[in-house]
Amino acid sequence: MIGLISCSARKLGTPAPARDLYCSSLFQRSLTYAECRCSVVYVLSARHGLVDLDTVLKPYDERLGSKQDREAWGRRVADNLIDRHGRGVAYLILAGANYAGPLATALRTHDGHHEDGWRGVAKEMIHTPLTGMKIGERLRWLSQQTSGNVKYLVTIRRDGVEEV
Repeated sequence: MIGLISCSARKLGTPAPARDLYCSSLFQRSLTYAECRCSVVYVLSARHGLVDLDTVLKPYDERLGSKQDREAWGRRVADNLIDRHGRGVAYLILAGANYAGPLATALRTHDGHHEDGWRGVAKEMIHTPLTGMKIGERLRWLSQQTSGNVKYLVTIRRDGVEEV
C-alpha cells in the first residue's frame, strides 16, 4: 500500500526533509499512521506535488487554489504515482477534501474511459478514511488508530476495509 499524506501550513522556519518540515499535529499523526501501514509514504504538497519523505524542502506558503487548479494538481500527482507504482497497488490518502477528492478522482479516471470502463486505479483500491471528518475528528481518529487503547483497529486489505 502507498501512503499519501497532505502537507500542512505549519512548517519549520528552515529547510528540512519533508518528514520534518511539516510540524502540525495532524501531519505527524498521519505520518505515524501511514508509516505503520504502508510500504512507501509520500507527502502531498500544493507547491511540489508528490514529495519523498527525505526530500529537503525550503519552507513555503502555498495552498491549492481554484477547483480547476486542484483538478490539474490531482492529475499531475496521479500521473506521477501511476508511473512509479502502477494501477494494481492500493493507495491510502490521509488528506482533507481539497487534496483527497481531486487525487482520488484522478487516480480512478487516469488514462480515460474505454469500452471496458475506466483505466485508472480501481475505486476499492483507493482508501480515504478521513473523508468527511473535521480536523479535530481526524486528530482523534488517528490518535485512536495509533494508540494501544482502541476499541478496534482498521486493517486495510487489498480487497477492501475490514474492521477487527
